[in-house]
Amino acid sequence: MKFEEYIDTLIKEKVFPGVSILFSEKGKVLLYKNYGNLSLNPDKLKMVNDPIYDLASLTKPLVTSFLTLKMVEMNELSLQSKIESFFSGFDNRMEIKHLLTHTSGLPAWYPLYLSDSDYLNTIKNLKPISKPGRRVIYSCMGYILLGFILERIYGESLDKIADKIIFKPLKMDDSFFKIPSSKIERVAPTEEGNEFERKLVEEKFSGLCGNFRWREKIIRGQVHDNNSFYLKRAAGNAGLFSTAMDIFKFSKEFFPDKATIIKPETVKLFWKNFTPFKRSSRTVGFKLNYSLSSSGGRALSFGAIGHNGFTGTSVWLENGRERVYIILSNRVHPQVDSSVNFDKIRRKIHYLIKRENI
Repeated sequence: MKFEEYIDTLIKEKVFPGVSILFSEKGKVLLYKNYGNLSLNPDKLKMVNDPIYDLASLTKPLVTSFLTLKMVEMNELSLQSKIESFFSGFDNRMEIKHLLTHTSGLPAWYPLYLSDSDYLNTIKNLKPISKPGRRVIYSCMGYILLGFILERIYGESLDKIADKIIFKPLKMDDSFFKIPSSKIERVAPTEEGNEFERKLVEEKFSGLCGNFRWREKIIRGQVHDNNSFYLKRAAGNAGLFSTAMDIFKFSKEFFPDKATIIKPETVKLFWKNFTPFKRSSRTVGFKLNYSLSSSGGRALSFGAIGHNGFTGTSVWLENGRERVYIILSNRVHPQVDSSVNFDKIRRKIHYLIKRENI
């Protein structure tokens, strides 16, 4: 099957309403196209040029990790800085590198917005899954905490920091934590309400729900992730909206020879395996393509780095030929279909892109 035939099949099977695909090599865009529709519900909206997607967890490497390494470079902190030096009450063995590499021992997820306490104190009181440095446990909690640390260092909100250090210098004019009203028509909507997360909470944290009022309408222009949404400001785990072209502009900053915002030796940390003896190979922000089960797949070289977003997004980078694979979709619209193996789909898209563009 050819690449475009496969994309058409995915759209017909309603795996996603539409998708933006970008592939580049050595800074040259070889493929950039938008397929399908922007939305299906309540209205079927046609695809637009440069659609804006909720990137979900791509916020972690593209904003939070990147800004953290900028602070390391400026000697405002180090990878070994203790979390308790910023906020008391945390395990005195927990360090910045543990948050970045998902080895802090903090739980993967918790509905912080249902707690009677603020986010920081709730995270502080969560029961750890393991001691710091022992296990890789992908944790949104760790990245929300990193966001708070960055705000404390900078003395500004995370969105203002990202705008000043990343978006404006790189002319990423379509990247935001808060969508301007003038650009809402280009934003791909996500889920109808928070049905998926509501069911998850009712199943695992039924005692917390009470009379909580969940969002019920189609979510558009608001972050899909509830922890980010109810924080009422930019969060370190999710909330970034952007386009494939803006991410492409940013992608060069992760290649040591092309970086302009942070130094090449600092950029190399994004490619270093900090968890060589763990089941999941992690750098300071990305996953390494060392496992055939990763969403990078066999088409990408071992050592490629990437990250996924729950809404149907992903970015994968190969250092040798400076290849960039960007997939942006709203696969959670209008509902989340848990039966679809989206990592398998990502792997096949990568394979077909590479096969037809070599």
